[in-house]
Amino acid sequence: MQAPAGGTVDDTVTDPPLERRERILDAAERVFAEAGYHGTTLRQIAAAADVKLSLIGYHFESKLALYTAVFARRQHVNEERLRMLEAIEDLDAPDALDRIVSAFMDPVIALAEQGTAYRRLVLREAADPSSMQRPVIRELFDPMAREFIAALRRALPGKPAGFYEWSYLFAVGALTQSAFDDRIGNLATTPPPASNVELLRSFITAGWRHG
Repeated sequence: MQAPAGGTVDDTVTDPPLERRERILDAAERVFAEAGYHGTTLRQIAAAADVKLSLIGYHFESKLALYTAVFARRQHVNEERLRMLEAIEDLDAPDALDRIVSAFMDPVIALAEQGTAYRRLVLREAADPSSMQRPVIRELFDPMAREFIAALRRALPGKPAGFYEWSYLFAVGALTQSAFDDRIGNLATTPPPASNVELLRSFITAGWRHG
């Protein structure tokens, strides 16, 4: 369908509702990842999604509702992480820590290129002092975090008070920061490898084991 003279195609006619909603979520994920929750406006998201501002209001009742929906759409990642964690039958086994690390990071890494904006967004939200005013971390991430912390407590007994909680948060920082590869070219004296996955795996494993 051609756009009318002086205007744009009416996406309420050309696109199915679910496709419009996904386009809005894709754009919101990118814009929120770049500018953060407070630095983003619905008008910016509408422009990035190439939809009318009113259409965002049709699908999402508020900016917070849209922001939460962006994370909820990726909740299958956390569900897979928990599934892998629960599949570890013996947390006292020699390979238990390696399997915990795999459960923690592999489903996130599997998002590949499409997950870069999401990982950046998770890092922004986790580092934002105002994040506790929103339901994202509290409702979508903390229940999973408590399961991983409990597994670490079993696999690595005898650590000092606060170790399990802080080391989990440090690992979250490493995992999410790994999506930011902008600076590596400025810091590396030789061309960095194409993938940082195995270095990240060994870094998190060593931090948990020897911290």
